[in-house]
Amino acid sequence: MSGPVREHPLKGEFDTAAARWVRPDAADGTPGELELGFAENGLIAMRRFDDPAGTILIYTPEEWKAFVGGVRDGELDLAVLAADVERGSLE
Repeated sequence: MSGPVREHPLKGEFDTAAARWVRPDAADGTPGELELGFAENGLIAMRRFDDPAGTILIYTPEEWKAFVGGVRDGELDLAVLAADVERGSLE
């Protein structure tokens, strides 16, 4: 089990105990499976709600903005990703 401070070699430390965690609702209004954590140093993290000591993805504000923009633009839709694979765009 990992401690409350996660170290990213390039981005710095993310203190899971001090972060402000939010759990957005799913599209159907039920509680979502993911939690988003906001640290005082600006880093943003994402983890599974049911496994808070597990894997945590850590983003800089710039990376988070790009990730959210890609989601909003549909870049991560499964159909789009599958089409990219068929075209060889993701190799």
